Amino acid sequence: MKKKFKLGLFIGRFQPFHKGHMYALEFSAAMCKELVIGIGSAGESGTGRNPLSSKARIRIIRAALDGASLDTRCIRFIEIPDFKDDEKWFRYITRKEPGIEAVFSHHWLVKRIFREHGLAVIMPPWHKRSSLVATKIRRMIKEKRNWRGRVPAGAIKEISLYEKIIRGA
Repeated sequence: MKKKFKLGLFIGRFQPFHKGHMYALEFSAAMCKELVIGIGSAGESGTGRNPLSSKARIRIIRAALDGASLDTRCIRFIEIPDFKDDEKWFRYITRKEPGIEAVFSHHWLVKRIFREHGLAVIMPPWHKRSSLVATKIRRMIKEKRNWRGRVPAGAIKEISLYEKIIRGA
């Protein structure tokens, strides 16, 4: 199958990375020769909404990819801090990763910003959306309920290393 885009951006906070994210990542990677995984809110950690650092999230995603059937040589990461100015946020990303042709996201603001700049915005299909929600998974971790079935097998061990951080946030 011919890849439609040279360079795509799959953007999210991944707090934590779960099977729904993996499904969307596989969908996105299938459409691009190269795919950048954008770690959003990279400067925030230790909060209830963003307990994990960007470095921890990258380690978790890399661990998840180890067990996946994706060609990881075509995937790289970018840490994206929050900006109060949408235009500065957009310029930050496109300076770090010039040549982005498509963005994969469901987030309303991400979609609006990239569409305003003429880029293709694609919403990957949802996968088990009612149960694969990072907010629910964080709550399950905090309540010491079984969350492991909701994350890729390769990521379980890595996420387990951060359980105390997630519970304390």
